[in-house]
Amino acid sequence: MATLHTPLCRTLGIDYPIFSVGFADGAGPELVAAVSNAGGCGVLGGCPPEVMRGWISAVRKLTTRPFGANAIIATLEAADTDEEDREEARQRVSAVIEERVPILVLFWGDPSPFVSEAHANGVKVFVQTGSVEEAKRAADAGVDAVIAQGVEAGGHVRATESLWQVLPRVVEAIRPLPVIASGGVGDGAGIARVIELGAQGVSMGTRFVASEEAWAHRAYKERIVRSRAEDTVLGNIFDVWWPDAPHRVLRNRIVREWEADGRPPPGRRQGEGSIIGKRRRPWGEVQEWPRYAVGMMPPDFDGDPDDGPMWAGMSVSSVNDIKPAAEIVQQLVREAEAALAEPSDRNASGNPDHTT
Repeated sequence: MATLHTPLCRTLGIDYPIFSVGFADGAGPELVAAVSNAGGCGVLGGCPPEVMRGWISAVRKLTTRPFGANAIIATLEAADTDEEDREEARQRVSAVIEERVPILVLFWGDPSPFVSEAHANGVKVFVQTGSVEEAKRAADAGVDAVIAQGVEAGGHVRATESLWQVLPRVVEAIRPLPVIASGGVGDGAGIARVIELGAQGVSMGTRFVASEEAWAHRAYKERIVRSRAEDTVLGNIFDVWWPDAPHRVLRNRIVREWEADGRPPPGRRQGEGSIIGKRRRPWGEVQEWPRYAVGMMPPDFDGDPDDGPMWAGMSVSSVNDIKPAAEIVQQLVREAEAALAEPSDRNASGNPDHTT
């Protein structure tokens, strides 16, 4: 019988195979430490390298448990990236490695340039992938675990298939390398299901956006709680600052207007070039936020929340409250252990209610 304490837990020294996603500005030291102290593994969001070093120090003051840090590597591979942005992306990864964060979590690109240096500094490398083929390439590059993303995921989505179809194939393709599931899982029953499919952990974003510690606007969190899977939209509407990267968001007013207009491409959308407000980053920087730009909606955003992106996955159907991250972990553990202890048909064909 599958158990919640997987081999990956023993490898990392964590109690439960529950990872919070490093969702950009929203995943700061308080959220990360809360998840790790509760027995899971918190992951810091991406930020400038000097900020990352400060965040790492802050996490270490709040917990002695393992944690990770996230970095998007798409900037390094884009042909139109200027050298200044490329260098900052390199420094961001280097900061995580040099500070010897236990886990470097990479996404949207080739992890191979970073594996040797990370391992030389005692840092494990996880990479999120969107297909079996990408997972195989990551395994060949020497990563320590693969995060298999399903199309149900919120935020930026590299996957094109459901988690429930791609996960078992990734597990089989790269065995015995650990696989962590991501996308469409918002409760303990979902965690039980991915473990029974061979995953050794789960990476959860939407559930932890609706936590007290997440650096996100209250209206955004409350919208997650009120929403269902059918209220999410996969598309390319928020592409300013990061083009050609599909993403899943909640259907707020700006998304409804875009859909009513026939999902027009860049250059033909309402209000392009306008500013929806100013946002303050957790490290104090204030910037004007263009309409259709990527970004997490901060707690003190001075514009209308209906004008910005509300990243969320189909797991919103399972998110029913906003509470401290430690309580979220504890509830997920109780639910998962109860589900694993009972025989079920969770892995029969078709998606159960908690995944859609």
